[in-house]
Amino acid sequence: MVLIIDTETTGLSGYPKDRVLEIGIAELEEGSVKPVYSDIVEFDRKYVNPNGSEGIWIYRNSDLRMEDTLNASKDVERVAAEVREIVSGREVTSYNVPFDFGKFLYREPWNLKELCSIPYDIMELATKRVYSLAENDIIQDKALRERLLMEREESYYPNKWIRSIDAYRALCPEDPMGLEGMRHRAVDDAVMEGWILRTLLKNPNSAHAK
Repeated sequence: MVLIIDTETTGLSGYPKDRVLEIGIAELEEGSVKPVYSDIVEFDRKYVNPNGSEGIWIYRNSDLRMEDTLNASKDVERVAAEVREIVSGREVTSYNVPFDFGKFLYREPWNLKELCSIPYDIMELATKRVYSLAENDIIQDKALRERLLMEREESYYPNKWIRSIDAYRALCPEDPMGLEGMRHRAVDDAVMEGWILRTLLKNPNSAHAK
């Protein structure tokens, strides 16, 4: 069993400049993925809206709104306490551990560093697998394959990180979670990343079949 955490934040710089707006947790157990926790964090306007809500990516790319975060029923200390109770003593990961944990969840008031263990980073595992599939022409969606290889070719980085939605489409062509209607909210992303991890752990030494 492993828990997958996803965060939605005010920005990419990390604490204390940026804050977690929403957190979702999914659980991978016995070959299935299920949501186990989802909450919006209440923040003062000075944290959530320093330069106008249009400048915050998650407000423009999901149905989460500034009003949701301003009017949420739980403050960050309460949400952090609930998350700490869930992850205590567990194996936990995310899609981009240095971001979610390094910039936020290891910091105040979450302080998860001593509570849980992180055996791997889903993004790192997925990037290696997806590029291997692309290079060997074992991605069903040929347009996706071509775009991923082109983006890597045009990038300054030889192993450009694969976005979670692209990893899911490459590794889970059967679409076990049903992407249609997905809101790009923290718990939805955590579930999607759980299915990515399931595929990676189910067949760690070979490519996903055609």
